[in-house]
Amino acid sequence: MIDKSKRLVRPTQTLEQAVPLKNRQIYFDSIAEMFKVRAQESPDSIFVYYYDQVITYAQTNERSNRVANFLKSEGVKKGDFISVMVMNSPECYYTMFGAQKLGAVAGAINYMLKGPEIAYVLDDCKPKVAFVSSEFMSEFARGWELAEHKPLVVEVVTGVDHGTQVASFELTDILESYPNDEALVPQSPDDPFMLLYSSGTTGHPKGILLSNRNQLANCQLSAKMKVLEAGDIMMVILPMFHTNPLCVFTYPLAYQGLTVCIRKTFSPDDFWPALMQYGVTVVMAVPAMYAYVYSTIDPDTIDLSKLKLRYAFAGAAPFPVELVQAFQEKFGVTVIDGYGLTEAAGLSTQSFNLPANWRSIGAAVPDQEVEIMDENNNILPYGEKGEICIKSDVVMLGYLNQPEATAEAIKDGWLHTGDMGYMDEQGYVYIAGRKKEMINRGGENIYPREIEIPLEGHPQIAEAVVIGIADPSLGERVKACIILKEPGTLTAEEVKTYLSDKIAKYKIPEFVEFMNDFPRNSTGKVLKLELKKMYEAK
Repeated sequence: MIDKSKRLVRPTQTLEQAVPLKNRQIYFDSIAEMFKVRAQESPDSIFVYYYDQVITYAQTNERSNRVANFLKSEGVKKGDFISVMVMNSPECYYTMFGAQKLGAVAGAINYMLKGPEIAYVLDDCKPKVAFVSSEFMSEFARGWELAEHKPLVVEVVTGVDHGTQVASFELTDILESYPNDEALVPQSPDDPFMLLYSSGTTGHPKGILLSNRNQLANCQLSAKMKVLEAGDIMMVILPMFHTNPLCVFTYPLAYQGLTVCIRKTFSPDDFWPALMQYGVTVVMAVPAMYAYVYSTIDPDTIDLSKLKLRYAFAGAAPFPVELVQAFQEKFGVTVIDGYGLTEAAGLSTQSFNLPANWRSIGAAVPDQEVEIMDENNNILPYGEKGEICIKSDVVMLGYLNQPEATAEAIKDGWLHTGDMGYMDEQGYVYIAGRKKEMINRGGENIYPREIEIPLEGHPQIAEAVVIGIADPSLGERVKACIILKEPGTLTAEEVKTYLSDKIAKYKIPEFVEFMNDFPRNSTGKVLKLELKKMYEAK
């Protein structure tokens, strides 16, 4: 047993002490029940600011009920899957919450995926219905045609012309014509409520099933940490198919009756004006976004006296210490770093309410055990590198249709994250690398096999290996090392063009190097670490 006596104790509060929860129901069986109750308690409170739209809790609940009643009319029932491939907007909530009202599982699809990747997701989770924004309908239709399983398609019309005919309904018609009668179906805490896809080492994404219990635990730990205050407004700029905008912020904010300000995408020009216009108090972004804001915005052009922003949360990629300190000094905003993964509902360590230690990713949040372990589930001594492991009610139900991968990831209740790190005596956790070969490009997780598989299908490519190379702004960038069957038959740009309709844009290698051979071990296996060293030596 290791001595835990020197670990820092973060100041926390009970749920009953949390000011935003005063005179509110605290415990629920499901996330859908939680939102229904919040809408009853504070019907006129603002839930969403979306450009010129101001949407209350009651309106969100009513529109979610209309979606739920539509889904029910199409035979959707508890346990079914519903897919959502929608641009950041309130419609993400209407469709997801509507599915969850029925006890169906809301599954977010990464809207940067290409047709073959979309087809894989559809065949894996077999959704009864898919809600798709006009912007993504063309690529979705391509995946829909390739998939064996073809769900009913509802278009979230945004005015983008796509020329496809796969949608049978439009969301606007559903919101106008279906009743808003309360559609909540009784659920248990252990029922699945959300499906989020993460990249997999085999080249295919893994469907991560989260339960009501997982998310309710996340909501409660947020309240216990005293991060949020009554009247807080959180700005969402990360894509809403990610864990962070949904699990780490949307549901915990709703749990405390607070407000979300949604932006379609990150825009440096929109960043400060939106913060000022809506009185945003909390924002979440990845370090690359903060770096861009820091380098392009002159604080003299901002009336900081009117700024209500208290916290700028960061995560998903390394945050250089120099940038943290410079950003805080330049704009007078406290930066809070953290670490999490979808398999644990998105948040497991954080620096909030702890002495500053920017080399670390913070310490364990309330109600979570975080330890460094070896492959046999033994907790390692302080300072010794091993795998970051998590035990808590936030740990996923498992990977959809992948019992072996689930058993490998969860051992005796401990989630093995695949991230390597170490811990000091105070409980601060430090990232040391990755057990698996995942590439973290600006917060997007990419596994080499996702890129190597389509490269291997090119008739001129004999062998392809993909690695991540260190980058100060994005964490890592993608590099493809390629052996051609006949030297000189392909260029780097031709490789990128070939991949453009096979994988998401952010996965396409930014660097392509043609080689005669790769460093290998005695069995012929490519030594990717040696490839990285060769690049660094240049």
